[in-house]
Amino acid sequence: MNTCLWLLLCSITRGATPFITSSSVATRGADDGRSIRSPPTRQTQLFVSSTTSTPNVWVPPSQRLLETRSTIFKIQQPEELLDFISEDDRLCVIKVYASWCQACKKFDLRYRKLASKYSDKYTTNAKGTTPAEIKQQGKIRFAELQYDNPQNEDLCDSVLGTTSFPYILIYKRQEGKIRGFHCTPAKFQLLVNTVEELLVEDEESCGEDNSFQKQVIDLGLADRR
Repeated sequence: MNTCLWLLLCSITRGATPFITSSSVATRGADDGRSIRSPPTRQTQLFVSSTTSTPNVWVPPSQRLLETRSTIFKIQQPEELLDFISEDDRLCVIKVYASWCQACKKFDLRYRKLASKYSDKYTTNAKGTTPAEIKQQGKIRFAELQYDNPQNEDLCDSVLGTTSFPYILIYKRQEGKIRGFHCTPAKFQLLVNTVEELLVEDEESCGEDNSFQKQVIDLGLADRR
């Protein structure tokens, strides 16, 4: 794994501000001076088919999901974990699993139902016809990461610290890792309660921001009177 990428992942999992931005140039972490290459901004990113993409053209995870009308992004290598977390400011839920884990297979059915409830909703065009579009943006983005994929073992063991499966990781781009816990099928409600709690916190935070902005506007109008 690239050293800079490894260091950045470590900083994210420690809950420190990860300094992940949507800049197409290298971004420097204010605390330790590390530089990383981030995804391009929404104004400049090129949305191309994954089957025809050219080298060095970043395709956002949401675009890759759109092409297949999927609700869960499959993380195949460490770089894709950063792509997934850094795409936007929505809550990111990641399931870490192993192919030999029977509990993971039971857990997966309910995980996919949860993803269908909270992830992006697509137009119902038949596959192979006109391109699908996102008709309603979801509140949460979902992904899965296979532990026994050789490209992910170091990431899971050394960086993420996932030792039991299925394991849930929850991130936000501006906050880093928010939660991390072992979640068996019998305890699936713990995941449901956690994401609902975090969504309420987000809504309350947005409400506070809007209230502050309104106060600023009101003060400005009062001064002009």
